Amino acid sequence: MAMNRREFTTTSILGISGSLLFGCSNNERFSFKKNQVIACLGDSITYANGSGYVDLLQKIANDKRPDLNLTFLNLGRNSETVTGLTEEGHPEPRPYLFERLDSLLENTKVDLIIFCYGINCGIYGKPSPQLFDSFRIGVLSFLEKVKQKNIAAILMTPPPLTLETAPIPLDESKPFSWKNPYSKYDLEVLQEFKSIVLSIDHKSVVAKIDIHSPLSEHQKECYDSDPIHPNEQGHFLIADTLAKSLNFV
Repeated sequence: MAMNRREFTTTSILGISGSLLFGCSNNERFSFKKNQVIACLGDSITYANGSGYVDLLQKIANDKRPDLNLTFLNLGRNSETVTGLTEEGHPEPRPYLFERLDSLLENTKVDLIIFCYGINCGIYGKPSPQLFDSFRIGVLSFLEKVKQKNIAAILMTPPPLTLETAPIPLDESKPFSWKNPYSKYDLEVLQEFKSIVLSIDHKSVVAKIDIHSPLSEHQKECYDSDPIHPNEQGHFLIADTLAKSLNFV
């Protein structure tokens, strides 16, 4: 049974939706500015023990565009979601971005945030309209928060769950979890999360980047025995996709 720490009223949903603006989200028109500080927010795929795509982006920046003097901050947190859900059997409630976001934005001076959530947000179970609404509202709530601070945002799609390349034993008679995901979680949940991210228009969004597709296409090279977390090659592909999508290399 899932635990939900979020209760959105009709008023709050309408309030968020009513504030949407059809701003520029064309990656071709995006460019970094000198001395920018870029925070990377996400779950364990972002955190990556300090050796994932965030670290690679910093290396690319230092190598290819030292004139910009960019700083990338890794603010990923293991297990985190933007839906506030936790699956049965998880050792503790999953961290919820909005329990730390206000403090983070207040105490960390950043110009731009790269946002990557989703793989945990459906808690590895079956799709539902309520789940998709919860994820959409989570993304929009984040964008409203950064808008208040005049911080720009780059949205990344969630990465895939690569059960085809990295199969694990599944038992759909037991509760779904990160250890026992719904067999069609990638197709029926993460693909919809991807569509939600790529369809959002908001004045704070300066770019939207699909990492699900390239990681899926190259999953045999980018994943080992873990269907959730990309390997070193996978992180390189994420960083390379970001850099090329943002006209960085």
